[in-house]
Amino acid sequence: ITLYEGKHFTGRKLEVFGDCDNFQDRGFMNRVNSIHVESGAWVCFDHPDFRGQQFILEHGDYPDFFRWNGHNDHMGSCRPAGMICVRGDLEGNVPALCSSLLPSPKGTVLVLM
Repeated sequence: ITLYEGKHFTGRKLEVFGDCDNFQDRGFMNRVNSIHVESGAWVCFDHPDFRGQQFILEHGDYPDFFRWNGHNDHMGSCRPAGMICVRGDLEGNVPALCSSLLPSPKGTVLVLM
């Protein structure tokens, strides 16, 4: 995931490849106005240490914070959403089942896809 200070992928950027509990520890202020998700799904939080409002971002471009339903440009941490995939058998008799494990205030939520 790549986070940008400016709208439409402008300004300073921060590339994240795994859990990042505090953007400021990497020299990036907590102002995020656009995001590019290269692959997978990510859970971003408006505060450091994976706290506050959560935003689920899937593969794609988010040119401004309205695109991820943000109320402002504050974002302080993010992590990849966990994935579980169970493959079908070799003859194709059983379909593959995939799900995402997403954090929630009441524990982990399993989302079937």
